[in-house]
Amino acid sequence: MADSPPESETKMPATPARQGALGKPVLLVLVISTALAGVALISAWLFRADDLAEVEPHAGRQATDAAVFEQDAPAPVQNPPPAN
Repeated sequence: MADSPPESETKMPATPARQGALGKPVLLVLVISTALAGVALISAWLFRADDLAEVEPHAGRQATDAAVFEQDAPAPVQNPPPAN
């Protein structure tokens, strides 16, 4: 004799059973996370706005950048004469 499912269980199609819940809580999470991402983006831009507005970004560091080129030239590499 085959076991039949109890009368209280209902059959649901597979696609709706696999989908996530929709509604106000999900929409609330999406709206809040998007707003927080926007606030983070704007605050990061405002934090670096002065640096982004510079015409010459290396203007204050030219002396230290030029010091690299003031070093002595490396000694030339000389190949030994070939042995006969």
